[in-house]
This record gives sequence, C-alpha cells and structure tokens, in this order.
Amino acid sequence: MRVLRVRETSTGVEAESGYLPYRDSRVKGPADVIPATAFWLTRAGTDDVPAPAALGSHAVVVLSGEVGVEPRGAQRTVLTAGDVLCVDVHADDALTFSWDGFAWLLYVTTDGWLPEIGDNEARPDAVKRAGRPLLTWIHDDAGTSRSEPLRWPGDLAPVPPVEQWPRSRGAFVTRRDYGDDGYVPGVWHNGPRSQLGITLNGCAENETGDGTVTTPRAGDIAYIDDVTGDGHLTRGQGDRWMLFVTVSPGHLELTPER
Repeated sequence: MRVLRVRETSTGVEAESGYLPYRDSRVKGPADVIPATAFWLTRAGTDDVPAPAALGSHAVVVLSGEVGVEPRGAQRTVLTAGDVLCVDVHADDALTFSWDGFAWLLYVTTDGWLPEIGDNEARPDAVKRAGRPLLTWIHDDAGTSRSEPLRWPGDLAPVPPVEQWPRSRGAFVTRRDYGDDGYVPGVWHNGPRSQLGITLNGCAENETGDGTVTTPRAGDIAYIDDVTGDGHLTRGQGDRWMLFVTVSPGHLELTPER
C-alpha cells in the first residue's frame, strides 16, 4: 500500500509520501476523520477522467491497473491496486496520468483535506489480485445477509461532473495486523452504517448469511449495507488496511437480483 501526496504551492508542485491517519478496525466511529463529500467508481481510459485541477482536494484509489502519476517537475510514480493518490492542484499542467487501456479507480472528494507527510509502513501483501476488482454488495434480506455483485447505478465512464456523484458523510481508515498464519476468526456483526469498504492492504474472507464467502484483497470494494438483520462475518489476514467511505441516505440505492 502506497500513499502519494501531491500538492501545488506558490513555489511548485510537491510530491511526497502521505500518512493516512487510522484506527483499530474494532473501533467503529467517528466516520468523518476524512471529510469526504462525494465519490465515483469508474473503469476508465485516460480521456474519461476529470482533470485533477477541476476537483479540488481529492483522493484516487487505484483498484486495478498500473497508473502512472507524473507531477510537474517530479519523477513519474506507478501506482497499483490498493495504492492511494491524494491531490490538491490548481494548474492544468500540474499533474498528468498515464495507463494502458482501462484502469479501475475510485474517486473521493475530500473538502480541503490532504494527509500529512509520512509513511504508514504497511507490511506488503504477499499476493495481489490480478485483473478487475471484486465488487460486492452485502445487504440484509429479511434478516439474513446476502452477497451480490455490486452493480454501479450508472455508466462507469466517462466520469460525470461532481454534482452528479453520490454524496458521502465522511471517510476514515482502519488497520489491524492479523498476521500471516491463515485467516483469524471473526464474529457476526452489522455494518455500523451504510459504507463502501475498500481494501488497501491485506485480505479477508467475508461470509454472509446466505452462505456466500468472498475474499477481498487490495483494490476490492464491498458496499456494506446490512445495517439490520443478523449481519456478516469477517476473517482477516495480513496487515489489513481499509478505507471506509460512508454513504449519505438515498445516495447509493441498489436493487437486489431476483
């Protein structure tokens, strides 16, 4: 997991490692350590994404692909699944992206927030998922949780104006080192609120009441929407980092498959 912080100042463009503030995954609140305001999931070519200068302060989570980031006057950096780019630039030439074909990305506006400079020193994953990310919707169905594919309620690309993105109440990061000796047992629990859970590092098994088991790794997203009912079970492995983006009521309403 790498966090790249790019900021434009009066003297130029600064590109440094960013430190994500985090808490233990067993601590459930508050939900707005990062003041996220809107978010968008995309599978996009470089021509399909907004110019960084148009978004103000924001984060881009790489879900799959190899995304080249070249700040003006700085060395090009390649980000892969689970890496995070945090940006606040104002000039159109301050930052350029490059990748082959399509990349899966999650955009999150952050309302003036950027991480402090530093290194989170996450233990690297032994294995990363190849190909497209795993997108899962976990929801309550008459008391029993179910896992279904997360189908974004709109075209993934081109990315629309921010005014059309779903809104968020905020975001936060958790960390728990489960070790590498197999999955650590978990307990059944509900999501404390409707939220996107993006795996940045480590891996897990999520089991729902319908018997489905999914295995999220770096770059995978679960929309955790089972705030009622019997909940779901999570078993962790590795140095597991998660970014949670809360969802404002009515802003990401999905329809179950029948």
